[in-house]
Amino acid sequence: MTTPEGTSRTGIIVAALATVGACDIAFGLTLQLIPLLMNERGWPAWAIGLNSAMGPIGILMAGPFLPRIIARVGTKRIVLIIIGVLVVSLAAISSLPVWMWFPLRFFFGLSTGALFVVSEAWILSAATAENRGRVMGVYTSLLSVTFATGPLILPWTGIDGFLPWGIGIACVLLATLPLAFVKVSDAQFQQHGGGGSFFGFVRRAPMLLYAIGAATLFDNVLIAFFTIYGISNGLDLAVASRLLGIGIIGNVLFSYPLGWLADHWSRKAVIYLSAAITVVLSLSLLIVIGHWSVWPIMMVLAPMAFATYVVGLATMGDTFKGPDLMAGTAAVATMWGVGGLIGPPVAGAAIDLVGIDAMPVTLAAFFVLLLAGLGLTGGRLVRDIRNG
Repeated sequence: MTTPEGTSRTGIIVAALATVGACDIAFGLTLQLIPLLMNERGWPAWAIGLNSAMGPIGILMAGPFLPRIIARVGTKRIVLIIIGVLVVSLAAISSLPVWMWFPLRFFFGLSTGALFVVSEAWILSAATAENRGRVMGVYTSLLSVTFATGPLILPWTGIDGFLPWGIGIACVLLATLPLAFVKVSDAQFQQHGGGGSFFGFVRRAPMLLYAIGAATLFDNVLIAFFTIYGISNGLDLAVASRLLGIGIIGNVLFSYPLGWLADHWSRKAVIYLSAAITVVLSLSLLIVIGHWSVWPIMMVLAPMAFATYVVGLATMGDTFKGPDLMAGTAAVATMWGVGGLIGPPVAGAAIDLVGIDAMPVTLAAFFVLLLAGLGLTGGRLVRDIRNG
């Protein structure tokens, strides 16, 4: 990355990781805190689900417009604005009536998505072709840790009062500290000559987006239904929850080695192999859910599913530059919105139709579709069209 202001590539990567990690703690905290509070105050399950959907809706609606807005405002300035919006949103949710939480959740989700767009563009631009897989592996591991940290705060603070919200606000404010030590050139992200089109990126990289989308679909379905699946197969709540936590530990342990493989072996081979292993391990849950072997399987399953995310991002950084890269990270953010809105309803409908065993089959199906798409494209994630 060209940094005329003097900040090193490593400095930009570290600052971006620290910024997004601090905000991700608050994001993980709110995902558990808000439903618990709404349930305590007597809101029905459909309203809780609708409120949870407001964040993905915000990301989906904003995605096509973010590249142009970021190019005009500047990346560092937009991140500071985002942090301000996140702080105001958290403070407002802590004190306003629940019906106001719906629009606030929309803006919170939109802002969080925009933060990921900028952070990922910074990281991918600063990484090199030789280390991009490993850098994105570190990024994925960090997000697993910080996202899981948020809910761990609640047993210490409880859900009532301002304290959990205050901790979330403090985490977001801490995200401003690393920004003070980096200078990022926005010249490379300026739109010119037709570059930086959101929909242009979608047309050029549909398989790349689905590779990332498979991971987001997997993540949302696993979080929504795995505990229910475990309980339905005779596990108690504590064991089912710990198994879900083992998947997070697996992401932390194996994302970097998978990124290393993508750098030193083959990006294409890693995505094929990880998708195939995800299919096999997902279907194995039908057999091993009550056996001790489910523990190592869950530890491997989650990072294999997320390897498509790691490799997809690395491939995007290899192929797209400047405004096209910013359009790509915006498209990736929308895939998280797609995963949140489509994954759980699809899995829920399948479970209603054929029973709870549809859950692991649905997880496998996402990656069977990915393997089929890769077979049709010869393993290419990006179409052979001239980059803008």
